Amino acid sequence: MSIGKSGPLANVDSEPLLNVAEAAPAKKVEVQSDSQAATQIAFFCVLSVASSVFIAISMKSVMEHGFLFPLTISWIAYVFTYLFYVGMKAGKVWSPDKDEAGNDKYLPAIENIKVAVASIGSISFMNLCLKVNTVSIYQICKFATIPTTLVLQYFVWGRKTNWRILVSLSLLLGGVIYSSMKSFDAGKMSPLGIGFAIIAVGSTSVYRIFQETKQKEFKIGPETFQASMSGWQAVLGFVAAFIVEGLPIENDAQHTVIDWLMHPRQYTPELGIMCAWLLGVCCAALLVNYTSMVLIGKTGPVAYAVVGNAKTVFTIILGIMMFPKDENAASIRGDIIGCSIGLVGALFYAYFEYYYKKNLPDFVERSLPCLVSKTADDWKAEQQAASKA
Repeated sequence: MSIGKSGPLANVDSEPLLNVAEAAPAKKVEVQSDSQAATQIAFFCVLSVASSVFIAISMKSVMEHGFLFPLTISWIAYVFTYLFYVGMKAGKVWSPDKDEAGNDKYLPAIENIKVAVASIGSISFMNLCLKVNTVSIYQICKFATIPTTLVLQYFVWGRKTNWRILVSLSLLLGGVIYSSMKSFDAGKMSPLGIGFAIIAVGSTSVYRIFQETKQKEFKIGPETFQASMSGWQAVLGFVAAFIVEGLPIENDAQHTVIDWLMHPRQYTPELGIMCAWLLGVCCAALLVNYTSMVLIGKTGPVAYAVVGNAKTVFTIILGIMMFPKDENAASIRGDIIGCSIGLVGALFYAYFEYYYKKNLPDFVERSLPCLVSKTADDWKAEQQAASKA
């Protein structure tokens, strides 16, 4: 019995049956490859959650033990990352990506500086936010990076979206505002803390966009990207830490990092424990940066946004358990309600963003098409027209 040419096996009748049998393993390999990729992404998600939660707790513990210099802590982490990759390269355990001529591939100096400045702004002001606010507020502020990133992508990078994503982000942002205002009313968030949070959110959003765009633009992997800018981070981070914390600008001369270095035991009686937490910060910072580059570079901000919600929940729980004096009944209640609202918004955001990027109809488009002005096919046609132009 012959099979018609219009069927799904149109060319089978003209080929030996052995070829059909050989095609099956190829499909199996492809399925296995997808399964391996999903397992790898899941592994990095878990690693990202664990390292992010641990760095917040470690950072707070370092400052609780008397080392109240978050920018200096960040600089130490930058130096640790730089030395880590230098040692890995010297030991031939790792090598940078290569160009067509076989030379090491790195970002151009000006690109390294831009990414490093955004990174230092993100990490430094997030640490300052943690210093003057509670662990919960520090983590909740990270929620705001999602809508900020979307706004920057739309107005600066020209990326469009739909109203379902905007509504989801409005819900998310509403939870952030509610929790922040409750903590502010409860005396747990100061105007200085708000200022640090705003700068931290803005610089973090730019840094995340750079993590995605620069890897694709220069065709480098996350390890090479991190190694390329780690030296610039160390240099620029030292300048920022010395100006803010080494000189009597933020504090008086008796409360600078230089004075701490002259009398460490006076400020930090348990010096060994503090150094152990500081090493934990360095290791966790290396993992946080690496896992974020992997997830953002390979899957985009959707997966990272979902992972960020798990980080927030775990960090808030551990923050309340380990630093109860930073919280009161009003701030805890605000954290729980605000995070719950924000979590729902973020989950909707992840869903609608996924379907939008895949050019697939979401449940609103399928169930209530009258509410949708542009279908997935319309968006796909616009993107194809834009790419041809």
